[in-house]
Amino acid sequence: MIGTTFADFNVLEKINQGGMADVYLVTNRLGERFILRVLLPVYRLHWARVRQFNWGCKVMQQLDHPNIVHFYGSGNFRGLRYAVIEYVDGPNLKEAILRNDPNLRAHQLKLIIGMASGLAHVHERGFLHLDFKPENILVPRATYEPKILDFDLAIRRPAKPKRAAKLSGTPFYLAPEQLARQPVDERADIFSFGITAYELLTGRKPITGETREEILGKYADFNEHLRPPRALVPDIPHAIERVVLKCLEKDPARRYPAMSLVVRDLQK
Repeated sequence: MIGTTFADFNVLEKINQGGMADVYLVTNRLGERFILRVLLPVYRLHWARVRQFNWGCKVMQQLDHPNIVHFYGSGNFRGLRYAVIEYVDGPNLKEAILRNDPNLRAHQLKLIIGMASGLAHVHERGFLHLDFKPENILVPRATYEPKILDFDLAIRRPAKPKRAAKLSGTPFYLAPEQLARQPVDERADIFSFGITAYELLTGRKPITGETREEILGKYADFNEHLRPPRALVPDIPHAIERVVLKCLEKDPARRYPAMSLVVRDLQK
């Protein structure tokens, strides 16, 4: 692929390989940069994977927000399914945290509000992300205005809590009700946002474990295992800590009922 032309794009380099798609940096005829996601050839005739890839594209088509990676289009080229999305010059949030990027602290409120605003837009457009985590947040080096990506596991937002067809996503960032295979709604995303914000603020996850079973066991006594962010980093503003801890309530009924309210309180 490197150095070739794919669907009228010049392929410059391979950026990443996920579980379902290769990711390339490409340019168009004007020299503008984009990200090209190409479904792995092994899944070319795998109906479920093709459907999941196409669904992620369909969701992104219906989103339009500065804190969500922009979707430009998708198609088939030489038997391979692909999608073209916005190029962001910067790492994902997980990489930035692991590198102890000093600018994260300076821009922490912008990052947290941006993530919350983007996720609120997803919910307003009628979807749940269900895979919200630092790896799925890009951080532009120039602005530190976060951008959410990867909607392959998204589902339509139910009118009332609904049990997901299967358990998907990364266990560290899933809400207790997801791990317990109970009905979910937007409050599951709110919990995942809380985990991500906690990790951004402190550099560590609030709950850790080697297996899903170990994490589930700790969720049974979640409040005992959860340390307030300010216990780890004392200069975190009290107001931010209050919002994050409310997002991390084990009982969904005690969490924020809507992401827009999280944005409201953060903007205060």
